[in-house]
Order: sequence, then C-alpha cells, then structure tokens
Amino acid sequence: MSAVDSIDERMRLPEDSVVRSDLEDGLTLPVGLYSDPAIYRLEQERIFARSWQYACHSAKVENPGDYVVTMAGETPIIVTRAHDGRLRGFVNACRHRLHPLATDDGHCSRLLQCPYHGWSYELDGSLRSAPRSQNESAFDLSSIHLVPVAVDTWDQWVFVNPDAEAVPLRELTKEISERTTPLNHDLQAYEFVVRYEYDMECNWKIWAENAIECYHCPTLHRSSFGKAYESGPEEYSIEWWNDTIWHSAPIKWLPKNGDPKTLQGFRFAFLWPNSFFAADDYVGFVGAVVPRGPERCHAFVDMYAPEGGDEEITQEWLKLWDDTLEEDKLATDRQQLGYRSGMVPHGRLMPGSEGALSAFMRRTWHALGQ
Repeated sequence: MSAVDSIDERMRLPEDSVVRSDLEDGLTLPVGLYSDPAIYRLEQERIFARSWQYACHSAKVENPGDYVVTMAGETPIIVTRAHDGRLRGFVNACRHRLHPLATDDGHCSRLLQCPYHGWSYELDGSLRSAPRSQNESAFDLSSIHLVPVAVDTWDQWVFVNPDAEAVPLRELTKEISERTTPLNHDLQAYEFVVRYEYDMECNWKIWAENAIECYHCPTLHRSSFGKAYESGPEEYSIEWWNDTIWHSAPIKWLPKNGDPKTLQGFRFAFLWPNSFFAADDYVGFVGAVVPRGPERCHAFVDMYAPEGGDEEITQEWLKLWDDTLEEDKLATDRQQLGYRSGMVPHGRLMPGSEGALSAFMRRTWHALGQ
C-alpha cells in the first residue's frame, strides 16, 4: 500500500514517482505534508511507531529498579533497569485501563505499581498482582504482560523504538559510529547542567530540517552560532547516510585567550527522524524534537559542560546556544505560515548546501510509503 492510499481523500498527493523526481531535481516535499492532519496520523503510524528515538542518558537507568518515562511520537514509554541488569522498555500503560504506570522518572525496589487501581508489575513487565483478582474465576495473572518496545543504547545514550522487532540501532548508526564514538567519549567527561525546552508552532519536519542544514547560519545566527563557528561552505562540513547525518565546523570565536589549533570545534550527529547530540570544547547537548500535532512540536535539549570547567565560559556558551535555538524557533514558526497557505506548492533547495536536507526528505517520503 502506498502513502497515497492511506491518506484522507481530501488531500490529493502527487504520485510517488513524481515526488521522488521532484526531490532529485532539488524541490522539497509537497507543502501539504507539513500541515495536514491525515499526514500527521500517517507519520505516527509509519515513522514514530517504527523508529529509534532518544530517551535518556544511561546514568538515569543505571541501577536495578531505576525507570524513566519518555515519549516516542505519541506512544508513552517506560524504560526500566531490571534486576537481571537488562534494560527493558514497555508502553507506559497499565493493562487494566491504560493508566500510566508512572508520570515521572523514579526508582522502585521491586515492582512497578499503577497508581490508579494498584496493579503491580515485575520489572520484566509481567503482572505480579491485581487487587481482587482472586475473586475473578477466569483471571489469569500469567497471561497479562506490559506491551514491550525495543530499547538500545548508542554509547551512553538510551534510545527506544515502539516496534519491538525493530532493526538494531547499531545497524542504522554503523556508518557514523567512527565519528560519534570519540564525540561521545568526550561527552562522558561532561556533567548535566540544564534542560532547555521550546514549544514551536510548526510541523516537526520544519524544525528538524532547520537543524540538519547550516545554510541559514551566517544570516539567522550571525550573532550566535555564526559568531562562534565557521559556517561558510568551505569550512562547514556535512555528511549523510540513510539514517544519520554528521556536521563538523572549526571554532572561530574564543570566549577567553585560547589557541584554536588545540580545539576540536563543533561536532553534531543526527538520527532520523528526530534525535541529535553534539559537543564542542565548552558544552555539549543531546535532545529531540517531538511532534505535538500537524502544526505544533516540542524540542528539548539537555545541556552538558566539562566538570570543573570555567563557570563564566560555560554560562556564556550556554547562552549562545539558547539564543541560537530561540532564533530557530522564531524562524520555523514563521515558516509554517507559508506552508499552511498552500499557495506555494513546494520550495526550491540549494543542493550544494542542502544535500542532507534533501536526503532527510527522501528518507521521510520513503517511510510514509511503507
């Protein structure tokens, strides 16, 4: 079945071959894919219910009994560290009447207990007890289990996928791992500082597409990111594969006396459809953009800094990144107006500077057709 067959009839999409040809010719995806509720529903089914998405730092589920709550698209998920040491993930919905088992991260000594009616589960997801179940003649505890999801790690980061039979994360990241392994090694020496959160009035793809190109950096971020890093076509490097994108750029602005030759500069990894992490010599971050509706999304970015580093520099660099992301929010909110109007059928890319963006669009369109 094609994407066209599954979408509300009120939206007429071009044929698959037309869209693919347009993408090869440097055009964007059709603008209707950025505002239509039917497309949003299809994305939840075919993208976010089947893809790997960032959940947390592994330190948050380091000990048996630790658990973390997260979202993969619109699927609520709870990740646990069981007593056998394994990470497990489940849909965060009690099998009784689908109340969440937890609404915040936490720790339990043995069991996950639903706060609504008290059903209790082992950390492997099996139902241990249910109040009054002994009074029900046909009630079989052993037949009830939390719905499993896939869980995997990428170095120190924990990822989840609602598809319990998903392709292992390492298969999707193998091309980029040579670059991300040293990046994440450096980030292991950083400590968590603050979480930045941004609510956007735009489709999630608009924000993600902004994050994976730096053609806009010299103009939109001239006093933030563009001040800190070289962002011209000769210096700023972008590589991409089917599911991953890599950015790197040398630093050009030092907050204090320093030798740029001793610094590694900016390094950024993106995992389709919505997760990313990065590091430079002063801060690092990890986060994701989460769809909240056809024209709304939410981004969270967890900021890290070297332990024992210069506090003044850290604060200056954190502000630089917050300014950058606020500028992105303003730009993407404004873009949504053009997409919503439907008056321009598609945009025209600059393939020499936006090749990764085109690759993201091809990957997204392919997923919609599965």
